[in-house]
Amino acid sequence: MRNWLENEYVILTGASGGIGKELCKLLICKYKANVIGIGRNEQKMRLLMEELGENVSRFSCRLFDVSDKSAWQDFVQELLQKGIKPMLLINNAGAFPTFNKALNTPAETLERIMRVNYFSIVYAVETVAPILAPSVACKRSGKPVDLPAVVNIASSAALCSVVGTAAYSASKSAVKGYTEVLQMEEKGKKYIGIIYPGTTATELFRDDEHTKNSALDKIAMPADKMAKKIAKKILKKRKRAVVGWDAKLMYWTAKIMPVKGPALIAGVMKISKSKVFTDVFDERNG
Repeated sequence: MRNWLENEYVILTGASGGIGKELCKLLICKYKANVIGIGRNEQKMRLLMEELGENVSRFSCRLFDVSDKSAWQDFVQELLQKGIKPMLLINNAGAFPTFNKALNTPAETLERIMRVNYFSIVYAVETVAPILAPSVACKRSGKPVDLPAVVNIASSAALCSVVGTAAYSASKSAVKGYTEVLQMEEKGKKYIGIIYPGTTATELFRDDEHTKNSALDKIAMPADKMAKKIAKKILKKRKRAVVGWDAKLMYWTAKIMPVKGPALIAGVMKISKSKVFTDVFDERNG
């Protein structure tokens, strides 16, 4: 597997925790890329820098809200002023609200999740894509030039909507549709990839007290393992990758049984009697 990221600049959102943090460490320590990590938590960024050790020189961070379009515009202007030409943009930042029925989920929650999970990607692509540059190393060596790249991290929920996740499933489905159109329109100009990870042990779930020792916690793949699988898909320039046994199960279930499949998964969730799904299946709740 050829390492086309060595010494190239990579922009990675959601770099301070979960999959993003582990992916950042891999890109820097194993693949020798220069990563510009974007997040909001300065303390987490500092901890990440400590973990990078002697490789920290390959890392820099920017603290801003990815759902703020003006922040992206300012960031790109900074890159232009410094003469930095990134080769890869990885949109990984995301938010996950607690499980709840769609009719009991406030519109404000759907708007917030849509801004973080979907519109942040739109803003990032709109502002960063024009300044993405082909591989510098390839140009110097005379080898075939690697195209600039954009990889969007979606979710298995985009392949099979999950009961109790109206906001999340809708936002990730939007990412799926947007990315697929980009792939058609940018064919031959950019490598556009989309990754559909399954349940992962990250802060998205761990911040909810109900998820600890729940059905979700038991099937969740460790973040470092998920990051390794995602990194390999990116290095192989996979246009589409479903990662995790539960993600593959959801994909095939919805593909073979588009109507009954999601309902079957909902039934399994209900039978589990996990506290995390209480608000979804409690008849008194709506």
